[in-house]
Amino acid sequence: MPLIRVELFDYRVNEETSAKLIAGLTDALCEATHEALRDHTWVIVEGHDPKNWGLGGKPWPVGEMPPGPA
Repeated sequence: MPLIRVELFDYRVNEETSAKLIAGLTDALCEATHEALRDHTWVIVEGHDPKNWGLGGKPWPVGEMPPGPA
């Protein structure tokens, strides 16, 4: 059972984006391996608050938060 896990800032995750990621990542895995895996491939798309992310061993600086959704 292949499992693909994607973690993004929560404001980048919506129903449309999740559906595109699930389809595209499943397609890519099957292209790289074997088509028969399609019905057995799980994709998990998770969103997390950027304030809970860190880089270089330190919390992400609030002043350097990535831009929000357009």
